Amino acid sequence: MAKTIKAIRTVVRQMLRDELQESVDAEFADDEIDLHINEVLVEISEKRPYEVRETLTASNKSGAATATTANHLIDTTNAQFVAGDVGKTVYNNTDKTTAKVTAYNSTSDLTLDTDIMASGESYYIYHYGGTSGKDLNIGSITDLIEVEKAEYLTRQDPPDFRNVKVFGDIVTLDIDSTPTDGDEVFLYCHKVHQLTEGISTLNPDLEKVLIEGAVAKAAMAWLNKMRAQIVPNSIRLYQSWATTQLMLYQNSLNSITRPKVWEFYPRG
Repeated sequence: MAKTIKAIRTVVRQMLRDELQESVDAEFADDEIDLHINEVLVEISEKRPYEVRETLTASNKSGAATATTANHLIDTTNAQFVAGDVGKTVYNNTDKTTAKVTAYNSTSDLTLDTDIMASGESYYIYHYGGTSGKDLNIGSITDLIEVEKAEYLTRQDPPDFRNVKVFGDIVTLDIDSTPTDGDEVFLYCHKVHQLTEGISTLNPDLEKVLIEGAVAKAAMAWLNKMRAQIVPNSIRLYQSWATTQLMLYQNSLNSITRPKVWEFYPRG
């Protein structure tokens, strides 16, 4: 069973000989140990990330405005707008201008942050920041390290994997065709591991590395803080132990590193 952050913290204290005792002040506060735990958690994730498949949908609506209303896009012909369009980009293909959708009013009426649409002018609706239907906004994906690849079309056998290009919060599918609005897209993501009182994505091997790293970093931090107060003859002893712990952690961190393998998938 995976350890919670409280259990990890307890083991770290034991290895630092800092077990909580009644009427005895601990050298390390919980938030101080947690700071080191979270720092190591990120370092582990960069070597052996938490792998997650995120599901997004393509945005690729098009049409023409049927009325002129300030700061609105009106299209009664297609009547294709949904509440999920809020936050997306409207591109005026006639004037080459853009605006952001700020409110959904009906299937034929969106409110925009900029007055760009007039009757008869054509438009596209893409993910915010995107410039085509191949673009997906990943700004809402938390703790993201990188997007490894995409799957489109989804749920094929074998899977139809695709290469991606990432710029800021935009992932662009490296494909020849343009997805239809609402098409499902799977993104295979590398994320920072989670460790809370209720959730852990670490296996036992990674827990061991996490404990080693937190102990090493806490020991080095304590040594630097307390150096002036340590009896001179003891400095070498403390320094040697802390340095050894750091070397153990670095070796363990290197041992979990997976070699980067680049794969190239068809565009068609």
